[in-house]
Amino acid sequence: MVTLKEARAARLLTMRELAEKADVAPSTIYLIEHGRTVPRFTVIRRLSEALGVEPATIEEFAAAIEERGKEAA
Repeated sequence: MVTLKEARAARLLTMRELAEKADVAPSTIYLIEHGRTVPRFTVIRRLSEALGVEPATIEEFAAAIEERGKEAA
């Protein structure tokens, strides 16, 4: 498992470039990478698709999926 920042850097993308590919605000990526927000499923899906990865392979996404799942239960 890798962090969002590691996955983004491995693809040589800036926060702004990834944000444009995923159609999210650059500030959203910043907040996720710095642990200041838990992403919603739609954001996880968009970022995963833009990076070409499964959501569970990104640490922040796996944690968010688990946390949101507990809220729904």
